[in-house]
Amino acid sequence: MAYYPKNKIKTNLYTSGNEFIVSNTNGKYIGYYYKLYNGEFFTGNTPNSLNSLKLIPIIEPASDENSETVVLFRPQFLFSPTPQDYKNGEFIRYFIIKRNEPIFIEITKSEYDKYKNQETSVYWRLFKPFSLFWVLTGDINQVAQTNKNITELIEVKENVLGLSLYLKENYTQYYKANP
Repeated sequence: MAYYPKNKIKTNLYTSGNEFIVSNTNGKYIGYYYKLYNGEFFTGNTPNSLNSLKLIPIIEPASDENSETVVLFRPQFLFSPTPQDYKNGEFIRYFIIKRNEPIFIEITKSEYDKYKNQETSVYWRLFKPFSLFWVLTGDINQVAQTNKNITELIEVKENVLGLSLYLKENYTQYYKANP
């Protein structure tokens, strides 16, 4: 548990459920939270709260009538590979990262295309899209090493540092020994 000076933290804040989702469950959060000086939010009244979890703000659309129409931020969903992906032994994962902080969201290919094409139906100025090749089958140690190497390469190439942590360094996610 880190120490934060009182002027670097706002404690005992409360949300009724329309402001945040919990980063590891993607469920809406209702309850007390605190905010750090760097803009991060966590469950609990203070940093001393037990089992504090990171919160991700829900982004609301701009209220200005002249602004772009944007899609509300939605909780992320895990996208499972298809049977054909397992036959191929690989698939491509699609993500966006918030441009001004390391908030990652896994998205569908169609959503990715909207960000890539800078469509006005998404808030493309706020998020940068990128994709990640992911191996599904083969020797488990080689799969893990390949996915790790590709993830680290994408982190540098796309400047999306923190992707490994977002993926919880689970480089065998979706792995199947005998598809």
